[in-house]
Amino acid sequence: MRENIDINTKWYDYFFLLRPILWVPLWVFVFIGYMYGKRIELFSITLGLPFKFFSVLLSYTLLMSSTYIINQIIDKESDKINEKLFLIPYGIISERVALIISIILSICSLIWGYFVGKTVLLILYIISLVLGLLYSLPPIQAKGRPFLDILFNALGYGCIAFCVGWSITEKLSLHTFTISLGYIILVSAVFINTTIPDIPGDKKSGKITTGVFLGRRISSILAAATFFLALIYGFFEMDVLILIPSFLGAVFSLLSLWDDSADMIIIKLSYRVPALIFVLLVAIKFPVFLILNLFLLIILRKYYKSRFGLDYPSLTGR
Repeated sequence: MRENIDINTKWYDYFFLLRPILWVPLWVFVFIGYMYGKRIELFSITLGLPFKFFSVLLSYTLLMSSTYIINQIIDKESDKINEKLFLIPYGIISERVALIISIILSICSLIWGYFVGKTVLLILYIISLVLGLLYSLPPIQAKGRPFLDILFNALGYGCIAFCVGWSITEKLSLHTFTISLGYIILVSAVFINTTIPDIPGDKKSGKITTGVFLGRRISSILAAATFFLALIYGFFEMDVLILIPSFLGAVFSLLSLWDDSADMIIIKLSYRVPALIFVLLVAIKFPVFLILNLFLLIILRKYYKSRFGLDYPSLTGR
């Protein structure tokens, strides 16, 4: 256990229980889905967005946060070992209170989603909720099963979140899923690398993630190959949002094969750099997305520094 942590609950701890750091990948695919559904030019700048967009964005964020809470409850032991999260592992927020918050968020979000987007959006919300729960809970517990952990993340972000954004402005079609395929591949590549730093903690807690199953080196090779596959897809679709992050991801994944350091800096860069560039490209197109992310970054860094003495989020830190 980390020293000098105040385990008394602060009112703002409940906000960070929602895992706002994970809102960024969620939001980015909602924005991209909306962009394609609305048929907005890739290189144009979009200043104004309709009220319905923000209503869906907020309700969907709260829905997914309910599953992030469940994930923290299930992951409390490995999170303590990996020193990733502290609120539930250290008892700052009790499991019972966290579970109640999760249930309330999920029910309210589903009702909200139906009133905003009717049946289609409700179905997408239900699929997202089911995927999120099956990802964490037994007997499926996809997050602890090799390759299923990749599949659930890729579908959840690259496909379902993308479809949520698309559905705000246009009906879903086969074309929707064709376009989302490139993002499914890109998310898969990024996720493979994220499992590598957690291998020690996951092994101790009994989780067999893709990283644990394949090992550090083979996981990096698989990630590089998947980034390369996304690069090919992005080239044929002429999608800059896929091309640039995929190229950088492939390069860093290959370089990480020679990274034997304990802090695994290059390995961390292999998923953080592509993700950062990906987010920045979307932020250039949607200034409001940039503002939201800058606000999140400021409060996250302030919170984790003052509360736990960590420089987080960071390109090379935890």
